[in-house]
Amino acid sequence: MKLFSYFTKDRHVRLGLELDGKNYNFTQLWEFYKDIKGLHQAPQLMFAQLMVEMGFFNMSDINEVVNTVSELRKIEDICVPDPIEYDVPISRPQKILCIGRNYVKHAQETGHDPTEEPIFFAKMPSAMIPHEGSIIIPQNAGRVDHEIELGVVISQQGRFIPEDRAYEYVAGYTVVNDITAREMQKADLANQHPWLRSKNFDTFCPIGPFLVPHGAVPDPQNLNLSLKVNGEVRQQSNTSKMIFKIPELISYISRFMTLYPGDIIATGTPEGISPLKPGDVVEGEVEHIGKLMNYVTT
Repeated sequence: MKLFSYFTKDRHVRLGLELDGKNYNFTQLWEFYKDIKGLHQAPQLMFAQLMVEMGFFNMSDINEVVNTVSELRKIEDICVPDPIEYDVPISRPQKILCIGRNYVKHAQETGHDPTEEPIFFAKMPSAMIPHEGSIIIPQNAGRVDHEIELGVVISQQGRFIPEDRAYEYVAGYTVVNDITAREMQKADLANQHPWLRSKNFDTFCPIGPFLVPHGAVPDPQNLNLSLKVNGEVRQQSNTSKMIFKIPELISYISRFMTLYPGDIIATGTPEGISPLKPGDVVEGEVEHIGKLMNYVTT
């Protein structure tokens, strides 16, 4: 069970559902469901973030919609036609928080020791691009690297969240590629400057294509993740190798700021970062979550 946002032929955004290998127009399924249940005041569901904000993004409610509509009509005619033009799965996060050096071997390959507390920084929503979008390497940016990561999407507002309740604040998971202008980052670090600019060029946050409900993922702390460039494996690891696990990250971040529905936490990248060049095709995959593919251009 995976949700995604996509564009119709007339450029309207709709919400899709991948279920048992088929892609359904979930926006339309929801409209049928509203009519059946008499929920005339309920809003349209045009994108997944609205479901998250409504507290409606979970397996139970999604199955309720599909099963109720299926009892009264064939849903095969509510499929999304190919080809699908994807949008980002979370369209308006208040913040995208990224965890630095959360895998031992990645910390080592960048010349650092693992830290005693999580390091986190921000990517701006303006950096997001969808599946099959183009990563644009700016002129004079120097080396630009890929970083495959598991993205955690927050379900509800929370502050000072205990670790043992952290998963109550998780709506679901997506794939994030934390594109980084590496030479610029190193220069900023050497000058004791924040590394914000190296992470936030437009197109430097590919994300998607799917948002998978928390309950549909057997164990988010045991997922294989990998990244290929032009078919060659560059990164390959498992989320079990995170230094700071997902509950620790949620609890730690919420000590400093309130988390809101739709906020994204990118949980760090494993070893194997390498430079990208124009013409490359980048494919990042997280087990049970999906495959995120992007082109590299200038």
